[in-house]
Amino acid sequence: MVEYIGIDIGGTNIRIGAINKDENIIFEYKENTFKDVNTSEDLYNKIKNLIKMVPNYKNIKAIGIGAPGSIDKQSGQIITSKNVSILNNFPLVENLNKDFKKPIFLENDARVATFAEAIKGKGSKKNIVCYITISTGLGGGVVINKDIYHGSNNLGAYFSRIILDGEKISDSLISGTALLEQAKEKINKNIQNTFELFKLEENDNQIAKEIVIEFKRNLTVLLLNISSIINPDIIILGGGVLKSKDRFLLDVINNFKTKAHPLAKNTIIDTSMFEEPGIIGAALLAKNELNKNTK
Repeated sequence: MVEYIGIDIGGTNIRIGAINKDENIIFEYKENTFKDVNTSEDLYNKIKNLIKMVPNYKNIKAIGIGAPGSIDKQSGQIITSKNVSILNNFPLVENLNKDFKKPIFLENDARVATFAEAIKGKGSKKNIVCYITISTGLGGGVVINKDIYHGSNNLGAYFSRIILDGEKISDSLISGTALLEQAKEKINKNIQNTFELFKLEENDNQIAKEIVIEFKRNLTVLLLNISSIINPDIIILGGGVLKSKDRFLLDVINNFKTKAHPLAKNTIIDTSMFEEPGIIGAALLAKNELNKNTK
């Protein structure tokens, strides 16, 4: 029997899933986010229709939603999002409350993914869990003692804004978009994805090697900064760029161990347990928030 619904709103796909009382996913579906969508109302109606696809949806306890960008949890709105700007300042939670008469919880998608890893993934037995996703953009979050860390005004663990070289932010240096832009500019404008870049590096393309060396250096610096500021038990890496982890991750871990504080050298650096942590993370968030609110 479904108990909680999780929705992951992405710039390419929107995913929905449901978990039972044992926190296992028993329903999952995805479709293109912007297919037949021209307005915020169109996308809202798509979200409603997806919820109605979940078996026994009328009897679920709560719905959790992960969305990219800055989230105002009090108003239940996405304030700024590049990937789904069509929903910026749209009363998403308010409307879903009215239409489904269920508690709705909205959170940043990277924090939702962090929550999935902290509750059910490789950080489930750790107190301080850090998650970094390296995909189209760079994002992440921190969960401390099973609670998402937000900071004083919701900018906590904003890893994409960390300065790495005295001027540029990490998102402009480490993200999949940043790597692809470098590959197109310096190697071939027809390169389609980061997998092609790492393949060229593997085949001894000198320019690709230079791009990957710089990527590894910047990623190492980011992990060192996170280690010094947060001192987590585990740092978990996810996202599309990690599909090429064999080309860089071991070097990054070794460089980290060489340069980290002696007490941080053994910080666990691992890859995500979930290929798509957003769905289960959003559903678990709904369960967690509902339980906190009813205590």
